[in-house]
Amino acid sequence: MAEIKYQQNEQVNLAAQTLPEEEEWFDLLPIEKKLISYSLGLGIILLVIFIVTFKVM
Repeated sequence: MAEIKYQQNEQVNLAAQTLPEEEEWFDLLPIEKKLISYSLGLGIILLVIFIVTFKVM
């Protein structure tokens, strides 16, 4: 049983090492870029509201 698990782990490691460089990651989709920008903008706006409301500075 242990030999089978070892062989499977070895095969997974070999498969991960043989991936071509262009298949390691993909460019972001337009909707992903939009979601990132919305969440970043919302975070900055909420941070400003927090600073103004609680007079942190």
